[in-house]
Amino acid sequence: RASSCITPPLSSAAGMATTDDNLWPVAYNGLSGELDGSKVNTFTRGKCIRLSDGEEMVTPKSFLLKAEGKTEITPSDQSNWKKLIEVRDNSERTRNLQHIIDSGLVSLTDTRPKRRQKMSANDYATSAKVRRSKPSATSVGPEHSEESGNLHTLLKDLTRALKSSSYGCTADQQTAMKKWRSDGRILKQNSDVTVRPELTIGVVGRTGVGKSSLLNAIIKEPNLLPVSSHKACTSVAIKIRSSSKVGGKYSACIDFLTRKEWQEELKSLCDDIANYGQLESGSLSSRRPPDRESKKIRDIAVGKLKAVYGDSAVDKSYKELKKTPMMVDAFQNESREYIEAPTSGDLGEQLNKFVVPLSSAASGGVEWWPLVNSISIFIPTCEFLPEGVVLVDLPGKGDANTARAAVTEDILKECDWVWIVCPMTRTTSDITFVDQIDDELRRQLSLDGQTHELVVICTMTDLLTNNDVPTEIQSFNLSEQAEGKSMQEKKILVAKARNEWAKAEIQKECQEHARESAGTGESRGHTTKVFTVSANDYYELSRAAESTLQPEPVNPQLYDTVDDTEIPDLQHYLQGAGSAALQEKVQRDKTASQLLAKEMHLSLADKGTQDSQKRLVVKQKFDTDLVSVTKSDTENIIEDFKGTVHGADCFGKLQTMLDEGIKLAVENAKSEVTRWAKLNVHTYRAVCLRFGEFRGTRDEPISFNSDLARPIIYKLSQVWEEVFSTTDGKIHQLAQKALQTLKDKFDERVTHFRQLLSTGFDISGERLNPAKMRADRLIKNSSQTLRKIVCEERKDTHREVKHAIQVELKKAYHKCGEQKGRGTLERMKDTMYESVTEGTPLPKVFEAAKQRLMSQCESITERISEQLSCFGEDISSAVSFHHLWTSPDNARSIAESTTNIQEKVSKLLQL
Repeated sequence: RASSCITPPLSSAAGMATTDDNLWPVAYNGLSGELDGSKVNTFTRGKCIRLSDGEEMVTPKSFLLKAEGKTEITPSDQSNWKKLIEVRDNSERTRNLQHIIDSGLVSLTDTRPKRRQKMSANDYATSAKVRRSKPSATSVGPEHSEESGNLHTLLKDLTRALKSSSYGCTADQQTAMKKWRSDGRILKQNSDVTVRPELTIGVVGRTGVGKSSLLNAIIKEPNLLPVSSHKACTSVAIKIRSSSKVGGKYSACIDFLTRKEWQEELKSLCDDIANYGQLESGSLSSRRPPDRESKKIRDIAVGKLKAVYGDSAVDKSYKELKKTPMMVDAFQNESREYIEAPTSGDLGEQLNKFVVPLSSAASGGVEWWPLVNSISIFIPTCEFLPEGVVLVDLPGKGDANTARAAVTEDILKECDWVWIVCPMTRTTSDITFVDQIDDELRRQLSLDGQTHELVVICTMTDLLTNNDVPTEIQSFNLSEQAEGKSMQEKKILVAKARNEWAKAEIQKECQEHARESAGTGESRGHTTKVFTVSANDYYELSRAAESTLQPEPVNPQLYDTVDDTEIPDLQHYLQGAGSAALQEKVQRDKTASQLLAKEMHLSLADKGTQDSQKRLVVKQKFDTDLVSVTKSDTENIIEDFKGTVHGADCFGKLQTMLDEGIKLAVENAKSEVTRWAKLNVHTYRAVCLRFGEFRGTRDEPISFNSDLARPIIYKLSQVWEEVFSTTDGKIHQLAQKALQTLKDKFDERVTHFRQLLSTGFDISGERLNPAKMRADRLIKNSSQTLRKIVCEERKDTHREVKHAIQVELKKAYHKCGEQKGRGTLERMKDTMYESVTEGTPLPKVFEAAKQRLMSQCESITERISEQLSCFGEDISSAVSFHHLWTSPDNARSIAESTTNIQEKVSKLLQL
């Protein structure tokens, strides 16, 4: 749900303010009125708009017809529906906003995931959604935005000229025109200066390490995300992006759980409360009374139910609660809410009830946080958060709600970069970076390829007590430098030394972990960037520095200057990342556009072939000697690729390590089940009720599925980079080799065809240059597409192991969750043991994991093969050859009718 982009809401119509909770001002083509959201039914039914020039009430459709001066809306008008009406919500909640969205009156893009569509190699690689290889963080000047704007204008003019031209009369000529127009339109969309390359940065770390405070400091909005010094404040994934389209206001789109997702969690919460009651009564175990963790699990469940249903909820059963009205109905508008505020502080206050539990007085008796799935925040254009860069505050893996956990998992998978946040609240003898993230997350980042360019941020570096200073001075051999200094000066001296020490240790630790994960003793080019920051001191010092009147009193914990907090360094790094992505995009768009222009220029300038018989034979030779042969070459190369990729050096290695890992997993299964039995019966059941995944009250989540998959993942990780690396991995190398082989074969065929034309038909070989331009453009696009496929699939593939285990154990989890009475823990333990050890030659659960992973490998092969096939079809199409069988008269006619197009092409070539 949260994986796609949400378009910020439109600004309000001027002078159309209203105070009614369900009324929105509407205006279109000079016609204005007020829309009553409570009466919206569908676009064509429900008189919900009162016109400003009278008391007449009309439907949304009638409003548009009246504004357009039409009697009927045609399908071509539907594309304008999203631009029709400017809307501002003056109420705290938009109860009927989704009805209006469905009617097409508000431009909010649906955030539900779209199914992957098959695209040609060219379309796929040049589309705006294609992710790039990670850019290095370097600065870029404003000239790139100007260059991108010029390119966009030229491409816009070109596509208009192509659209209005009646180029050619043959099918091949019309196909060429259509293809050029399609390519130009895609390049035009991508070159739009308002369409920035999206760079998603996931911020991960344990509860309470200061992720929200850090993000607030980076974007210089201290009151945007809720923060607390004594409890976790981020329970959902929160995306933050800047936009020039929000009209200077701060807004947020809150996605809620669906009704089905909430009912699934509701049942688990009711079971948590019932289990605690059984523990108290002794009906589950007389030897194990409720412990602290059991009470916390019960308290969490009670808090959520009271927030949603009121204080009486704890006395009701699951069936009763399903029929009980909720204090807030988040499902009324298809699970979405929109809020807006003039300042970040005002928006932050409104967000509190969607993010953290509040007291009844603070929330007004209404709390939404148990029902929230994810949040997207839009802030006005920000110097420190370039447009296109998305910061994601992730709540941590293992959420007790499976839907929210899935959202977090999907976002983490889509991240281009991952920033790991850990606190610097201990002395040097206690700091261990590897301990700051759980084992599963660390393995996942490694398998996803996120540890190649790792960013680690140590927060709270300003926390250093006077008692720690003497010990730290000795540890860092600072006695001489500290002599004669005040305590404050000594603290600063120690803090800076500690920061440098931490950077070196973390980088060393990351390199060692990379070598261990690779299993080869090599780190394969891993780099780690470390920042040691203080958000608190940054706020205090920057506030004083920006005071325009008289210096404000400041109270920093430790540092003397803003630069010492290293927040400015992190801001510059983020700016550089956004600028580098834009620079790469501008250069890529320019190269692709000029290759298209060269292809069109050469093709349109061709004089045609005089002899009609030659034209006929050339066309026949093109079909037999180029198209058919290239198709055969493509099929052979794809077959060779499939055979090689399944060989011993690629998927064969995965198969070998998978078998070894499964053998270890079978041996390890019994000890894992025995270890689980040490959990109290309440926690054990809570894990089973959530299909083996539960965070509960612990920093590190409990995952039975990950525990069983660990030996398999450990073995796979030893060859993972060797197989899946997008720089030197086997799959990437084999795919790029197949692509280049296909291009080389095509070049050979074109050379042969050139010789045939020059010797047998007296046709200049120079006339084949458009084909060369097109092939050069397509291979760049296809190479990028293949890299993206490998990058996507490597993230999906290793997740199949854990997912397959979870699916296979669902019946066992369900059976465990239904256990009641004395001996419950023993029966759950026996059930799980039987489920993970039965089967010949492999237990069923591990056999399923093996099949799922190898099936995913087959999916990778098929996706790459499809793109190779598309490339073969594209380069051998008649688009860049049709002029060879065009008559001179037709060529002159084309030249005369495309004068405007050729002018636009010439300007592109001069850019």
